[in-house]
Amino acid sequence: MNFSLKDNIIYEDSNLLIVNKPRGLLLQQDGDGEHESLDKIVSDYLKMVAMPVHRLDKDTSGLCVFAKNKKAADELGKIFNDHSQIEKHYITLVNGVIEEDGAVDAPLRKSFERKKMVVAPLKSGAKSAITEYHVLEKYKDYTLLDVRLLTGRTHQIRVHMSYIRHHVVGDIKYGDYKVNNIFKREFVFENQFLHAYKLKFLDLKGPLNYLKNKEFSVDLPPELQEILKKLDK
Repeated sequence: MNFSLKDNIIYEDSNLLIVNKPRGLLLQQDGDGEHESLDKIVSDYLKMVAMPVHRLDKDTSGLCVFAKNKKAADELGKIFNDHSQIEKHYITLVNGVIEEDGAVDAPLRKSFERKKMVVAPLKSGAKSAITEYHVLEKYKDYTLLDVRLLTGRTHQIRVHMSYIRHHVVGDIKYGDYKVNNIFKREFVFENQFLHAYKLKFLDLKGPLNYLKNKEFSVDLPPELQEILKKLDK
């Protein structure tokens, strides 16, 4: 992958680094360490071990935050775990037309059968999961959403959209097979249409309070913008 870190640094100070990750690049090294990963690239740039403070799937593009020191890592970890101190927004294209804004409140846990997350009762060991969505654009057969996570569960957006039968376009694990084939055939697109486009720090306390009310955002990747231009309204 031809990726220039310096061209994709959104913000940097003595405590943290915010990078726009491309789709298809691992955030962290996998088990065998053979594949390129953003944390390795950032570590080489910083000349120290990079510490990502939240997760982003390989095939999700967008904003990733790295801590430069342990104190910052601890503080950022608390901030990202406490969603009252930060807003995390994604843009996603989903199957079907959604007429109005809404929210999904459905607990999630790991499936006992496969490496997937499932909606399940809290008494089964599931954890609370809440996703808000705002309609950005309606197309003939699809809807473009701004999604905000109020909790941070694995695959939360993808599972919740599947749960309400508005699957994320291109999502192989939780998506709609027929829709995915349409996008593969018409747009040569075989990945989930999901982009982490905005972070907003809220009423922060402590050593990182200088980030209070700071907002960082990145545009939708050109490939995804081109797909939207070709959709019927």
